[in-house]
Amino acid sequence: MSSKMAASNVLMLKKAGDKRQEQALLVAFKKADSDGDGKLTVDEYFRILQDHSINTTKEEISNLMEIADKTKDGYITRAEFMGEASAQTKTQEMVEKAERAFNIIDRNHDGYITKSEMLQTTKKLTEKQIEAVFERNDRDGDGKLSKEEFTEMMCREKR
Repeated sequence: MSSKMAASNVLMLKKAGDKRQEQALLVAFKKADSDGDGKLTVDEYFRILQDHSINTTKEEISNLMEIADKTKDGYITRAEFMGEASAQTKTQEMVEKAERAFNIIDRNHDGYITKSEMLQTTKKLTEKQIEAVFERNDRDGDGKLSKEEFTEMMCREKR
C-alpha cells in the first residue's frame, strides 16, 4: 500500500472517529437537557453525572460551568458543550487576524495600506487584482485602505 493511500485511510478513520465522538456528545447533551430547552443548568449537569456514577458536587459543577459558559449566561448551550466557538468568538478571532495582517502589510506604519505596500507584501496578487481590491473596498476613495476598511473587507462573508 502506498504511503498516500495509508495517510488517506488514517484520515478517513480519524474523521469517522471524530463523527462518532460528536454524535456521542450530542446524545449525552440531549439526555442531560431534561427540559429540552437547548441549555444545561447546574442541576441538569449534576443529575446526568450522578446517573453515570460520577461523584462530584454541585459546587464543582458550578465551577466547571463557569469555565465552559463562554457567553456567561449561566447555562451551557449545545455549542458550548460540543466545544464549538460562538459566532461572537469567531468574529473576534477574524478581526484580530485582520488587524495582524494589516500591521504586516502597512510597512511604513502610517495607519493605511497603499497599493504599493500591498503589491510588495502579497506576492500572490497581480496589480490588476489589487486595483480591484481597492476599487471595491476603498470606501472613502482616498486611494488607500484604512484599518477599518481593511478589517471590514477581511471579515466580510465570502461569496
